[in-house]
Formats: sequence, structure tokens, C-alpha cells
Amino acid sequence: MNIRQAKELIKKMYNRQVETGVRFTIELESGPGLGKSEMVDQLAIELGEDMQVPFANKDFFLNSKEAPDMGGFGLPGTDEDGAKIMNYTRAPWMPRKGDPDHGFIFLDEFRQSAHDVQKPAAELLLKGRVNESWLPITYMVLAASNREKDRSGVQRELMFVTNRRMLINITPDLDSWVDWAERGDIHWAAIAFAKHKPGIVFQDSIPEKSGPFCTPRSFVQMSYLVEHLAMDLFTEAAAGYIGEGAAAEFTAFLRVVEQLPTFDEIVADPKHCKLPEKDRPDAQFATMQMIAHRVDGDTAAPAFNYLKRMPQEFQVAGLKATLKRQPQVLNNPDFAKWVKENKALIVNANLLSSM
Repeated sequence: MNIRQAKELIKKMYNRQVETGVRFTIELESGPGLGKSEMVDQLAIELGEDMQVPFANKDFFLNSKEAPDMGGFGLPGTDEDGAKIMNYTRAPWMPRKGDPDHGFIFLDEFRQSAHDVQKPAAELLLKGRVNESWLPITYMVLAASNREKDRSGVQRELMFVTNRRMLINITPDLDSWVDWAERGDIHWAAIAFAKHKPGIVFQDSIPEKSGPFCTPRSFVQMSYLVEHLAMDLFTEAAAGYIGEGAAAEFTAFLRVVEQLPTFDEIVADPKHCKLPEKDRPDAQFATMQMIAHRVDGDTAAPAFNYLKRMPQEFQVAGLKATLKRQPQVLNNPDFAKWVKENKALIVNANLLSSM
């Protein structure tokens, strides 16, 4: 299941939990760096917007917790008949005064935690409680783990814990990542590279050799340095994030980018400005993504007149990327006229519902 599908399922299950009072718990499992934690942050925002209420995401890295962090700390006490008993403090994951009435308890790195932590968590997964700490039904428990084969410290799975939650395997998915990246602050060249070389960014296995390697997470961190470091320093920094092989591929891609016409040149003369060579898909991806990143209402018509000279798949991808990042360009009269004259492109891009 990709991240978009997982988000939709969790939303439906959260609403079902609140409607019925039946508690559901979900564990997300994937290779490292695929965006599970980021997805839960997004889900909390989106559910809050859908419900028009504040929505919390109380996240806990379980690999740094001890057993009392799950059930509260035991303190000696006395029962009504004078018998000695154990009282428990409120567990750290419990909502506090002033917290929203709705939210997630997110147990990140769940199976990277010790078995002594996972065991008391079983009751939380099944019933939303441990000892004297009880979650309101408007809080859903989510967990996230890597796979045992990822060599990330994952503990052997406890079967009685397994039977207390739904497991969702998150698969690498370029489209879900691009949809997120094009709405965010990811450098356009990084998005273009991911589209051109998805096998490098979305590997489904961990390299045998220890050292930095490329995941969507490490790739995004590296992308924030593009154009902010000299090339020699950037090359070293990229290798430190995504490994030498992936860094060499990406820096070679950036050198292709340096040979492209600038956005200003494209807008100034869209009918004659130099096009990327037909046998260079890397240059075509980069050009399309650069246009989608830079275009606005005033430049949309000339920019897309240039893009129309490229193969249709790049026209469609450029239009989709633009409307994700800046849908208001459709309000520009010049671009609205361009869209009307290029209705076939809109149909091929499957964007009629967006307009």
C-alpha cells in the first residue's frame, strides 16, 4: 500500500472508531526513510481541517523509552482497608490538560524498542489503556516500525502484540512522494531527478556495505543544500547524506541542469528558445520541472507555449505539477485563454475535475 492509500484508510478507520466506540490500532511498516512519520503529521493536520477541530499528534520514540514510560511509574499506596497497594502515575503518552480533544498517540520506532517496552504497550494497542491511564476514544493509537531485514535494530516480533493491531506495509511510491514534494519546498531539480531516476531515490533494500545510502528522507535533506553550497562542497555533503554512488548520479544531473536555458530566456522567446535534446530525458525532466516551479500567472502562457514544443508526456507532467503548486494560475486571463486553446492537453492530463 502506498502512502496516499494508507492515509485514506487511516482517516476512515479513525472516523469509524469515533462513530462506534470500537478502538482500532494500526502499525505502519516499511524500509527506512519512506515518510511514515511525516505522513502521520500530515494526517493530523488534514483530519483537524476536515473536522474543523484542533487535532493532536503526540509522538513518542519508543526506542528511547523504558517500561514505566508505557504504564506510568509505580508508587506505594494504601487501599481503603489499609492494605498495601501499588498506584501508578499517569503515563507520559496520556493527553494533558489543554491538549486537543482529538488526536493520535504515535509510537514511532515501535519494534526498535525493547520487549520490556513492547509488552505493556500491548494493552495500549488493544484497549487504549495501560494500568490506570486510559485514552479517550477520540484518540487513535498509531505505531511505526522498520522491517527486520533493514538492519535497523528491529526486535523479533511478539505474537501476542501482533494480534492486537492492523499491520500496513508501506511500499515505495514515486507518485505519492512527488505529490507531496511539488506542494512543498523541495528543490525542483531534486524532484526532476527523482522522476528521472526513481530507482535511486526509492530503493527497497538496504546496501550490504555500511555507510550513507539514499532514501527519500536522506534525499530530501540533501535537496535543501542545492544552490546553497559550491559544487565541491555540495558533492561532499551529498555523499554524506545519500552515499557516493547516488551523489555522483545527482551531481552529474545538476551539471546537465547548468546547460539548460534559463526560465527568463524561455519566457522571453518561447517559440525559438533552445529545447532539450530529444535523446536526453534527464534534460527534459529538468526543464519541465524548472518551468513548473517558476511559473506564475503572468508567465504561464509563454512558459507553456515553450513546453508545448516538448513531448506530450512532459507537457502533461508540467501542467500537473504547476496546478499542484499554484492552482491560482488558472485565474490569469492569458493562461485561461491558453488552456481553452489546448483542451486536448487538459483531457490527457486528466485535470478536468481540478478545474
